[in-house]
Amino acid sequence: MDDALTKDGIKYMIARLLDNANEAAEQSRADSDDKFAAGRRVAYYEMLDILKTELDIRDQDLKEFGLDIDLENQIA
Repeated sequence: MDDALTKDGIKYMIARLLDNANEAAEQSRADSDDKFAAGRRVAYYEMLDILKTELDIRDQDLKEFGLDIDLENQIA
């Protein structure tokens, strides 16, 4: 069984993280007193920021991975 992670697999995981991050950001904005929602939003931001940085360092096309966005304005 081949467990190698493919580029398509990475794209899929990033897309799921982006969907969840956007959901967390919306929830956090809707209820600014919900500390859990705020923490969840920040956690997704941190994960996506790390992935974006690592892909950029490796000269990968951020657009191809759906990370050609301003994470701070969209999620943080």
